[in-house]
Amino acid sequence: MTSLATRRASPADVPAMARLRDASNWTGGADETTMRRYLTGEHHPREALAPRVAFVAETDGMIVGFVAGHLTRRFARDGELQWILVAPEQRGTRTATRLLRALATWFVAHDAARVCVNVAPDNDVARRFYARHGATDLSEHWMVWTDIATAMRSVDR
Repeated sequence: MTSLATRRASPADVPAMARLRDASNWTGGADETTMRRYLTGEHHPREALAPRVAFVAETDGMIVGFVAGHLTRRFARDGELQWILVAPEQRGTRTATRLLRALATWFVAHDAARVCVNVAPDNDVARRFYARHGATDLSEHWMVWTDIATAMRSVDR
């Protein structure tokens, strides 16, 4: 069985993250240039604050998922999950949960309990995933955690 490792991402990981995005046919998220600018603090989503982070999940040295987030003032929240993507062959495993927990741990360490995430109204898979990990609906396009620490304690299903 191949082991899964998560670690903090660096700008050097951006090309592999972008390749994963492109190979997954994901139309959301950001292209390589925007990802790099986000991680280096040159791109600021609406109401984003400077502290930000990304984590990658690796199997056999290959990036199979990533998550990114930042502190924010959007919707009177403390943090925002910016992107999360898992390779199609890794979906249904614990990869997304491990990535979410890494980001949740970072938010908690930065005193960011109230976190939001933009999610398409028709993305039932993502909505169920976030709900399973403690998020609730804020609006048609947004879900929120009142305490992101619940995502650190949630049970995998």
